Amino acid sequence: MAVYRHIHIDYWQDGFVLDLTPEEKYFYIYLMTNSKTSQCGIYELPKRIIETETGYNRETVEKLLKRFEEYGKIIYSEESKEIFIKNWLKHNKVVSPKVKKCVEKELLDIKNIDLINLFLKECDRYGYSIDRGNINTTMDSVSIPIAKVENNFEYGYGEKEKQKEKQKEKEKEKYEAGEKNRGGSYGKYKNESRKFKYATEHEKEDGVLYQKPSEEQLRKFREELKRI
Repeated sequence: MAVYRHIHIDYWQDGFVLDLTPEEKYFYIYLMTNSKTSQCGIYELPKRIIETETGYNRETVEKLLKRFEEYGKIIYSEESKEIFIKNWLKHNKVVSPKVKKCVEKELLDIKNIDLINLFLKECDRYGYSIDRGNINTTMDSVSIPIAKVENNFEYGYGEKEKQKEKQKEKEKEKYEAGEKNRGGSYGKYKNESRKFKYATEHEKEDGVLYQKPSEEQLRKFREELKRI
């Protein structure tokens, strides 16, 4: 029987997706529609399979997986080779008895316990009832640092995370611009005759002899720096 994965048309207008590179857009769609995807959004996906299906080499695959982990969109377990699409339930409802039974069966085969626990928490968030009687949610199998995962857990395609990254980048650029301006102003001021050096008396630098400034000179020097 054929298996289909649905991508909503709003995908292309989502704030997060709009800012992705063409390579990232392609890879994100691949993660949601590849041959190994499951009904619960957790599935085993060895990097070798990704290489074969996308045509990317190992370096590119690892780079993209890491990037989407940083975006807060996936969790990839190196130990079990399983991946969890974090916003899967937002776009794939678990309401019909047939879908629920399929999800419950898939959860039995998942090796990473933390991924199961995160999925069940998402089910609670969306109000989906899952029979947990046979599902192993104890820490006796492959696991990942759940605290780290939960700290980065966000929903939707990721517009919120993208905005955070942009804000950090703006703050960094603003800081660097300020440092550059201060450096430029100081460089100009340094070449002026009013420049004094905090040094011991008769300290020599670049062939120039500097005398230790007086308290009055230091006071004026500090006032000059405040105006730069």
